Amino acid sequence: MKRRHVAAALVVAACIWSPDARADDTRFDVGLLLGSTSTTDEGRVLTFDRGTTYQATFAWDVWRGRVVKLAIEVPFIASPAFTVLTPNPALPLEYASLYLTPAARVGLWHRAPVSVFGSIGGGYARYSESKLREDKSANASPRDTNTGALEFGGGVDVRGFRWLGFRGEVRDIYTGPRRFSIPTPAPHVHNIVASGGLIIRL
Repeated sequence: MKRRHVAAALVVAACIWSPDARADDTRFDVGLLLGSTSTTDEGRVLTFDRGTTYQATFAWDVWRGRVVKLAIEVPFIASPAFTVLTPNPALPLEYASLYLTPAARVGLWHRAPVSVFGSIGGGYARYSESKLREDKSANASPRDTNTGALEFGGGVDVRGFRWLGFRGEVRDIYTGPRRFSIPTPAPHVHNIVASGGLIIRL
């Protein structure tokens, strides 16, 4: 009788703790990540501090092999404030950015406790200049920019408990120029986003 109880307990434990118990049955995942972004300076005219970045990514597995899988992902990434470091009271105090870049994501060793992935895609970027200047007076002509974006990057996924996992990643979001209320030289912008957080498998 005791042996039966022990065997039953081992079966239940294996079902709960096996990394393949539920994760391989899910086709969707949501990533909720927090990180920071470094961005291209506008020469000596405008230089920027790193911006805190929030990310939500929805992904759908469209094909799976034993080692490789392919997913379509939609990352939504936002940085509410890049502080301007250039000491000029007439410059904007800060600016915000957001990116929406649907992408193809290729994962390797997706059944293992630790897997890696690469992502490439493109979409939309928006930059919004603050309504205040460095001296906290009103910015008379704040500008918004809508432009295209190319995204590429990669990261590491770590299996957690059943439907929960962990992710670390780095992405480069390459966009058209930002338009500010003063002339700026940069024809294109690199935004290097380093993030980490949770994965929820559905």
